[in-house]
Amino acid sequence: LVSASQGQPLPTHLHDSFCKLFPDLAACAMAAEERASSVVVAKRMGCSMTAGLIAGLATNPLESVRVRWQVLALSTPCGAAGGAEGGLLQFGARIVRTEGLIRGLWRPGLTGWMASFGGAFGVRMGVYEYVRYALEQGTGMQRSAKTAFAAGLLTGGLSNGTCCPFFQAKNRLQAEASNQRGLFRELTTIVQETGFMGLYRGVPALFMRGGLISGGQLSGYDYSKRFLVAQGVSEGPIVHVCSSSVSAVTAVVASAPADVVLNRYHAAPRLGKEYSSLWAVAAELVREEGPLAFYKGVMPNIAKFLPLFLFSMPLFEQLRSLVGLGYLK
Repeated sequence: LVSASQGQPLPTHLHDSFCKLFPDLAACAMAAEERASSVVVAKRMGCSMTAGLIAGLATNPLESVRVRWQVLALSTPCGAAGGAEGGLLQFGARIVRTEGLIRGLWRPGLTGWMASFGGAFGVRMGVYEYVRYALEQGTGMQRSAKTAFAAGLLTGGLSNGTCCPFFQAKNRLQAEASNQRGLFRELTTIVQETGFMGLYRGVPALFMRGGLISGGQLSGYDYSKRFLVAQGVSEGPIVHVCSSSVSAVTAVVASAPADVVLNRYHAAPRLGKEYSSLWAVAAELVREEGPLAFYKGVMPNIAKFLPLFLFSMPLFEQLRSLVGLGYLK
């Protein structure tokens, strides 16, 4: 029962011995374990969804300026350099001056960003521990940053791929900030323009990007947290904040190429440009801007992920502690 309350199954040899010695008690214990496991799943999903939605609400202005910065080369004759002379901060400041903070940066794609990040983070962190435990049991690997990366890669890819329609609608709304359509109207427009499968346009890149972000984030977070605890720092908000800061860098480094390709691919139709495939976007980037173009927007990406992870992961950890799940292991 203690094992079930912590979300972990009883070791097989103990489970079998208990069932043979006390069959009636075993039946009661198994029923209790199933109920406890259902409660644990609900708590994990509730904590992760809540943390993801709050983080999405707080960080949408940074997501908006990042997307507009990355697609600027498609929407201005002079490209990003001419359209955003002075750098990213000046670019964002000009948007605030000419369009306003709410209309120019906070409102565009807000519901799409909350739905996409909240949904992806919620599902990913809700099932992450089960997937990691299964990987460790199936492969015999010890708990480490490697298993965190593998579990993050799998859960991040699946959750982000599933939320592809929300990510696509968010990118389109933010790339064309004057477009005041809401999330569901934008989703309807996508279906009308490209059919239902158009909602999953670019899902391979999103699957890869989401997996890389998640794997990079969780491996960096896990390693940093274990390192700090091993140095004698008591686990708590300070450890979670420091680990989240490191995880922002590792997540961006791992996912930057896929992120750039995906944003351009999704935003192109709204800006009068078409690509035949994701590979066509990548080829054009290399041909016209060079390989370093894949890391275009790395600093704004770090600037985006840093507050995003500083909001989501420490909040997720505290919510877990509040409902009795304990900190993430």
